[in-house]
Amino acid sequence: MIDNQAINLINDVIDVNDRGLTYGDGIFETIAYVNGELHNWHLHWQRLCSGAERLSLSIPDEVIFLNKINLKLLQNNDLDSDSLDSENLNSENLDSAKKVIKIIITRGKGGRGYQFPQQAQTSVIISVHHWPERSIDDYKKGIRVKVCQTCLAQQPVLAGIKHLNRLEQVLARNEFNGNDYHDGIMLACSDESSQLHSRVIEATSSNLFFVKNGQLFTPKIDTCGVQGTIRQEIFQRAKKMSISIEEGHYTLSELSDASDVFFSNSIFGIVPVASITCSDNTQWFYSQQNKQRISAALSSKINKALSRPVLL
Repeated sequence: MIDNQAINLINDVIDVNDRGLTYGDGIFETIAYVNGELHNWHLHWQRLCSGAERLSLSIPDEVIFLNKINLKLLQNNDLDSDSLDSENLNSENLDSAKKVIKIIITRGKGGRGYQFPQQAQTSVIISVHHWPERSIDDYKKGIRVKVCQTCLAQQPVLAGIKHLNRLEQVLARNEFNGNDYHDGIMLACSDESSQLHSRVIEATSSNLFFVKNGQLFTPKIDTCGVQGTIRQEIFQRAKKMSISIEEGHYTLSELSDASDVFFSNSIFGIVPVASITCSDNTQWFYSQQNKQRISAALSSKINKALSRPVLL
């Protein structure tokens, strides 16, 4: 839903009654600005529009968004925004910059109660953040992963979009400290008593892929989880590269004999998994030595575009 009149662009202050704060009533996007462009902007924009439609949110049109993002980038680089063309996202002054852009859209101010305000004015928050570095060993050797106890509630209405309710991911991410494990796998909540029989969905902030017998698989995002932009790019590139890919409902146990497991993320690209540890201390290990790995082939395009190491 696009409505350029009902937009409140926020810089540093948010009203205490904003529904994004009080109810998590909104959506967000995290976008890589690298090599002079917003990486996969068209996919982020599509998901933003889908999320807005799903939640009946009004959002500004695409040109307004791009202008506002560009001005934020110029301000962040201490450049004179008045002397530069705000519509030119490929300004020479920004070509060498690597930043993370975060967009938050909320329903705006509202009183108590869950019903939508009659005169809602959407709040749009655009912020620019430092580019996060990552150990090259994560890409060369793979990362150690644990299966989280915190599961993902199944709600088809919210599946796929990046809504502001991220408490499940917050709790899951704080189950490990980043030393013994670098990330966690999240399962769909179910009545299964064993993790092994529960449906695998994604990592705490990434999508998950695995390979068996040369076939690429990824969990279907239909009841919970996020439809990642790199996930969508992988589908597009796999088709061009004649890589067979299938999405479906898979249990955690199906990762035990995979030849390759990797995560995809809009900022870090493709990151290989070296090992997975389950709650009963069952461990699975994955070799990074196979030169024909599908993850390596995909990373030659995706990671390179994000200025991240290509898997070997």
